[in-house]
Amino acid sequence: MTPTRRLVLLGAALLLCAEAFAESPDGEETYGGTLALKPLGKVDTEALETVAASIKSTYGWKVVLDEEEALPQAAFYKPRKRWRAEIILTWLTERVPSWADKIMAITKKDISTTKGAVFDWGICGLADIDGPTSVISTLRVGRKLGKGTAKQKHQKYLQRLTDLAAHEFGHQLGLDHCPQKGCVMEDAKGTVLTFDHSTGKLCDDCVDFLIKKGWGDGLKK
Repeated sequence: MTPTRRLVLLGAALLLCAEAFAESPDGEETYGGTLALKPLGKVDTEALETVAASIKSTYGWKVVLDEEEALPQAAFYKPRKRWRAEIILTWLTERVPSWADKIMAITKKDISTTKGAVFDWGICGLADIDGPTSVISTLRVGRKLGKGTAKQKHQKYLQRLTDLAAHEFGHQLGLDHCPQKGCVMEDAKGTVLTFDHSTGKLCDDCVDFLIKKGWGDGLKK
C-alpha cells in the first residue's frame, strides 16, 4: 500500500469516528452530564459507536471520545494473562478529563477481579458504584453466541455490548444489581448468557432510583 493510500484510509477512519461522536443536532435537548470514553489499546469504531449510543439512549448523557492509551502495566496479571480491573479503575481516577463528569474505559483484552474466594475472576466490566470510573471489555460478550448466521451472531454481540455499557454506567450513577429479570441492571451471575434475555431497558424501580438522585430527565424505560 502506498503512503498516499494509507493516509487516505486513515483520514476516512478518523472522519467516521468523529461523526459517531458529533454533538447533538441543533434543537435537540441534552440531559445528564458528559462521559469520556477512553479506548485502552486499539478498539474498533463500531464498538465505540455502540457504547456511545447505549449511554446516550439509555441515560441521555453526552459521550465524547477520549485519547487512546495503553493498558497500565501495573494491572497485568501474568499468571492468567489478564488485566486487573480494580487497578485499571484506580489508574483511571487520575485521568478523568476536566471537561468530563465521568470516564469509561474500553478494551479488547480480558479483564478480571476478585470475587469471593476466587482471586482472579474473569469479568465483562467493573465500575465504581456512584463513582467516576468504569472499564468494560469486548472479549467475553463475543463468546458463546450460539447458533445462527455470522450476521445474527454479530448482532447478538452488539446487543450484549450495548447492555454491558448501560449496565456498568448504571453502576457509575449509583445503581446496584437489580433482582428483576430482564432489567439491564440484572446481575450476570457469572455468565454472558444473562445478556440474552435482557430487555435492554431499566426497570421502573431503577428509573425511580435515578430520578430521586437527580438523573431522571434523560432516562429511557
